[in-house]
This record gives sequence, C-alpha cells and structure tokens, in this order.
Amino acid sequence: MENLPSGKQTILDIGCGSGRDSVFFANKGFEVVAIDGSKSLIDLAKQTDTRIDWQCLRFDEIAKQSWQNQFTGIWACASLLHVAFDDLPKILNDLLSCLKPNGVLYASFKYGDSERKKEGRFFCDINEERWQFITQQLNKVILIQNWHSQDNRADRRETWFNCLLSKT
Repeated sequence: MENLPSGKQTILDIGCGSGRDSVFFANKGFEVVAIDGSKSLIDLAKQTDTRIDWQCLRFDEIAKQSWQNQFTGIWACASLLHVAFDDLPKILNDLLSCLKPNGVLYASFKYGDSERKKEGRFFCDINEERWQFITQQLNKVILIQNWHSQDNRADRRETWFNCLLSKT
C-alpha cells in the first residue's frame, strides 16, 4: 500500500456496529481489532469476516486491555458521540495510549454544543469550542485537522464535526 509506514499496520475500530468499516480496512490489508458494546452486533459482525478480531467491549474497558502502543490507527466514526462530554478526555487519553507513536485517531461527532437524548439514545454534540476544551486535556497529542461534513444519508440533513489527532 502506498504512503504507509513499513511493518504491520493495525486499526482499532471503536464502536464498529455491524462491521462495515472494519471489513473495508481488512480488505485494504490492515489487521483490525473491532469493538462494540452490543453483543448482538458483535455476534452479527463475526459472521461477516473471520480476519477481524471482534470483541464486545465498552469504552470504559479500553484502558483495561493490553493495547498500549499497539495500533497504527484508531477509527471512531460516529461512536464517541455516545460518551458524556465530561468523560471524553479520559476515553480519548485511553485511546491515545493505544496508538503507536505518530499513530492517527479519527473521530466524528454530530455538530453542536449540547448533550441530549434522542429516541432513548444519548448524544454528545461537539463544536470547535467544545473540542478545544477537550484537546487541552489530552496527553501526547498533535491536532492534525478538524472539518465539517454533511451527512450522506438521504433522509438526514445533519452536519458532522470530524477530527484527526496524532500521538507524539
């Protein structure tokens, strides 16, 4: 694969759901560990691809794993938005400890400045000010980029806050 460092490339997919993104990464040649807090989703995902290490774990269990400096990348697409704002710095620091030096973490959140429940699910929205407050509490991190994107689903008109971080 072009432009990738040499050696084993590993991705931790946080909140993998049905495993769509995990399978994409595995098809690109990455070794993938995929976690989700829903046992039923993990059981479903296990049926899709045996190359992936599927695990039923909650966000607060990440620090208990022996994953320090193990991953080249962490993919947290629309998953950390279910973590309370006050808990995000700790969870992000736990994730950053799992990255190899110069490893990259991607996360996306619905754009906004509040916490809310919708249809029984908790959401923590993030904007530039809230993200700046969080990043000031992170260890060994370089902010690479933030950007907005529009939801690609036809029935949604939501703006997303995307961010890339690198471990120093």
